[in-house]
Amino acid sequence: MRLRFAQLLAIAVLTSCSALSGCATGTLATPEPTAPASPALSATATPTAGPTIVVTVPDLVSATSAPAAPTTAPVAPAPPTETAAADSAAESVAATADESPPATQQAPAAAETAPAAAPAAEPAPPVGDALNVSLANCDGCSVLATHRAVTGDLSSALVSTGSGRAILLSVAGDGQVSGVIGVPYGAAFATPAGGVLACAQGRCVVEGRQTDGRAVLSAFELTETGAWRDVSGDDAFPSATEQAAVIDLDGELAIAVQDQADGAAVWMLYTWGGERYAVVGCSADGPAPSSINSVSPASCLS
Repeated sequence: MRLRFAQLLAIAVLTSCSALSGCATGTLATPEPTAPASPALSATATPTAGPTIVVTVPDLVSATSAPAAPTTAPVAPAPPTETAAADSAAESVAATADESPPATQQAPAAAETAPAAAPAAEPAPPVGDALNVSLANCDGCSVLATHRAVTGDLSSALVSTGSGRAILLSVAGDGQVSGVIGVPYGAAFATPAGGVLACAQGRCVVEGRQTDGRAVLSAFELTETGAWRDVSGDDAFPSATEQAAVIDLDGELAIAVQDQADGAAVWMLYTWGGERYAVVGCSADGPAPSSINSVSPASCLS
């Protein structure tokens, strides 16, 4: 009897252990430790100097740029028959089964497959008098240069519209466009140093390139209403060579381009006379003139 009772007791203990986890080792089963999730990279970039102004460019999106409407209405496909639907479903299931990995295959750890993400590059703050401008309603356009507070709270933005064309915008602090004018002088325009457009005393000078690579400068005055006035003269200020310069004369912008006949080129210096730019003198080829004292009318070719 004692032997029979001991056997029954042993069977009862084994049955209880099979229903509980951890009896084989004598400890409670614990889940495998998981690696802590790596913190996500912050999507917030270091703010630049000054807010970004969203500028909606006017009158540049024409109806012809919109995709043409289809001439005929699209024909809707006929609904599949029951037999075709069943065959399609069977093929989809078979394709899914072929593409699925075996059940015993384990996905590699994320740390083994995903390379460490590089930190996002921080945008550089605008330099000097530059302004953060983002364009809307102008596909293919890009900001070449800006200058804040040209007249009052109105700033300027030189915008390339593609194909060698450029426009000059006057922009308020809230992004509202007060004036726009095309820049007809030049077949190509580059971004000046620091992305800052040369502006002073309510006037801005735009540097361009002619089709043959020679430089050409043009000037525009920003009125109090926000409209631009072309003060470049009839043909702007073309240079006989690829050289030109905008000179700062104690806060007043002067324009320097080169003239050339049969011999060496000379620099011609233009300054603002109240209503227009006029030549004040010339200097020999070399560094661009830096002051009125460095030029003389006698050095001009004509």
